[in-house]
Amino acid sequence: MIRGFTFNDKHNYKDFGLVLESKQILPPSKQKIKINVPFMSGTYDFSVIGSDGEQIFEERQIQVVLGLATRSKEKLHVLYSQILEWLQDIGRRKLVFDDICDYYFEAEVENASSFEEMCRFGKIAVTFICQPFKIGVDYEGEKLWDSFNFDVDVLQDTGFDVAGNKTVNIINVGRAVCPVINADASMSVVFNSKVYNLAIGDNKFYDLKLQPGENNFIINGTGHTKFIFRKQVL
Repeated sequence: MIRGFTFNDKHNYKDFGLVLESKQILPPSKQKIKINVPFMSGTYDFSVIGSDGEQIFEERQIQVVLGLATRSKEKLHVLYSQILEWLQDIGRRKLVFDDICDYYFEAEVENASSFEEMCRFGKIAVTFICQPFKIGVDYEGEKLWDSFNFDVDVLQDTGFDVAGNKTVNIINVGRAVCPVINADASMSVVFNSKVYNLAIGDNKFYDLKLQPGENNFIINGTGHTKFIFRKQVL
């Protein structure tokens, strides 16, 4: 099987016959806020003050080189136009590589792609600008056994029936992330000694973040709640 990637709901080889000659997934850089003070050696670093100590990252780049082969130079340019429409005539979309199929990148081609041609052959170099983290394709708690990764995945329930109150544990194997908490009745959850009131439907609190590792909640009320989130990793 020829491996490649899917972007904008199309695959480079299956839909266009393009061969992925190379890819380079670059790591994101840290966002740094440093201040120089006169007559002081070094700097003060304020990079994580506003994020409660959580490291903040810049966007990352993914560079790919695609090979084209057609029957004529005319067909080469027709295919080239189709590729540009596929890659560049769109905003952010999911980018999934066949060999990293558990995760996707939020990606966009912002700048013009370079193009080299020789007779009926061509080569396109594309740079995707991506959000810094890889995002799990599956919601946590809904991982299929066939695609389970014993190195990083966790088998856990993220939906709970509650009658009165219940203590639950949610494991987050990635970076800190805000979950959506769905409730079918008016309920509340207690997390880090703070009470969050749940309305019927989806609830999201931007100061409630699942930290890496175990997260303990107390759910109060009667009904069903579900924590909806995907893991995010570098």
